[in-house]
Amino acid sequence: MSSEEQIRDDANELLNSCVSYAKRMLRKYGEFGPFGYRMNDEGDVVMERIAQQEMPADGALLLDLLRQQLTEKAHRGILSAIAMASNVTTTKASDEGYADAIMIEIEHRSGYSVKAFVPYKVTGGQLRGFFPRVVRFGAIRTQLAEAQLFAH
Repeated sequence: MSSEEQIRDDANELLNSCVSYAKRMLRKYGEFGPFGYRMNDEGDVVMERIAQQEMPADGALLLDLLRQQLTEKAHRGILSAIAMASNVTTTKASDEGYADAIMIEIEHRSGYSVKAFVPYKVTGGQLRGFFPRVVRFGAIRTQLAEAQLFAH
């Protein structure tokens, strides 16, 4: 496998981990806060926990803390790739008509950097959970992004 294929495989593995976790949170709570995953040199994917006692309620502040923490680990050379996910509302609805999306920023130490938007819609969850929440995803959109965490 070429290194380019490996980088794409790593990015897809991080993307799938993020979408899977977000889906669980959306089903359970109907929402989620920012979270991240990191990949080490052996290819192990682990959720990145924010190492802080008092967590700010503000999603932007949480994402900032996560970014700082992952940047520090990236600079120490112990990560090969990262993904950070947050809940966003898009200005233009997806083809399916979904305005909410999971925004996933994926960055690899090689310099590969992409933002993925996974539109979604949550239905159900009424009557105190008697009708379970159902999460539907739309077509994923990606765009190249500027590398930040691994940039020195």
